[in-house]
Amino acid sequence: MEREDRVSVLTIRRIWVDLALTIFSFQVIVYAVLLIRHEVVKGNAPMETAQVIVAQLASVMAVATGITFILFQGVDFVMFLTQLYKERLKRKIKEAKAEGKAEERSLWEEWNNRRLEAEAKGDEFNEPPPNETQNTSE
Repeated sequence: MEREDRVSVLTIRRIWVDLALTIFSFQVIVYAVLLIRHEVVKGNAPMETAQVIVAQLASVMAVATGITFILFQGVDFVMFLTQLYKERLKRKIKEAKAEGKAEERSLWEEWNNRRLEAEAKGDEFNEPPPNETQNTSE
């Protein structure tokens, strides 16, 4: 990941800035609508209602920023864990292939040793090679 992929304001990926701002705005707007409806129902004076709304929206913006930040950092964290899992899986597959090759080589060496021993003794050796034995048993 390059340094230009991030924005310093929320430290989220540049491609997600628009979505993050949309989610932040949506949270603030929904809260503002609910707050305005609540204050209108209370029947306070217009100036008092405006002061309450401004004070409440200032505090809700901090909460909305935190929620948005946590949401996008959570997505980043899940992506990070996914990448770790993929790398671990690739490593395990590589190790399994190496182990399989070692087992295959061992089978062939054992078979060849038995063939050479039989040949040295002058005995007939009819045992099929390991790959033929495995193919017929599958």
